[in-house]
Amino acid sequence: MAGGGDSWSMSTLRRLPPETINRIAAGEVVERPASVVKELVENALDAQAQSIDIEIEEGGKARIVINDDGHGMSRDELLLAVERHATSKLAPDDEGEWDLLAISTMGFRGEALPSIGSVARLGLTTQRSGEDAWALRIEGGTQSGPEPAPPLGLSGTRIEVRDLFFLRCRRD
Repeated sequence: MAGGGDSWSMSTLRRLPPETINRIAAGEVVERPASVVKELVENALDAQAQSIDIEIEEGGKARIVINDDGHGMSRDELLLAVERHATSKLAPDDEGEWDLLAISTMGFRGEALPSIGSVARLGLTTQRSGEDAWALRIEGGTQSGPEPAPPLGLSGTRIEVRDLFFLRCRRD
């Protein structure tokens, strides 16, 4: 091999740890702060939001906050929302087939929130109309919550992304 005494070989297969897999996947969804805003606004629109407020600090690297008045999520839905490939936007038809050509939403992959949470400090607070509010935190892929949260109002979701890419340079 070029470079001399390097013992690494292309034929040595290794399993990647889950944290590394998530960070690689995040690179496909989270290219820059604008892609985070796009994904989160699309989620809000798919949740039937009539109003979406966006706050950005330091071009989005320090902080992005999205508040919407969409339908919100229950505690159990909030837990699913941060799992990879979990989505409310795709469902099987009567025959149990998953038709990827019949998608009528902006997103459907179920990768945005887990990807953002793997490369940032992510906070989600959500409330369905007539239900309790719930909050969940993810920091570099490590989740805490959900826990009860102060009410948001009738319904909606607040997502705060802080320190985007704070893990980008860390070595596994």
